Amino acid sequence: MTETKSKEAWDRFTADAQHLAGELRRSYKSSDDDKKAAEIDRSLRQLGKAAETFFASLETATRDPQVRATTKQTARSFGTALAQTFRELGDEVDKAIKKKTPPG
Repeated sequence: MTETKSKEAWDRFTADAQHLAGELRRSYKSSDDDKKAAEIDRSLRQLGKAAETFFASLETATRDPQVRATTKQTARSFGTALAQTFRELGDEVDKAIKKKTPPG
């Protein structure tokens, strides 16, 4: 794969991940079912755990210090992006719950 094709593939992944985050927000917001919201939350947590496992395996797969450092940085960047998505999704859930809960 040429560098250009690789960049295009990563750009596509980024766009797809952003689209997925938007779809999850939409699904959360439109869900009147707490069970469905809990399932989405559980799925996102599993995704986070899988990502941690993936990056940990990359880190242990090489003895090259530069590759290890780059793997750690990539994992942090991915974790930051995932955490931000969770925060935004959590904010949307909080707003939806507040709208559904009558003032008491």
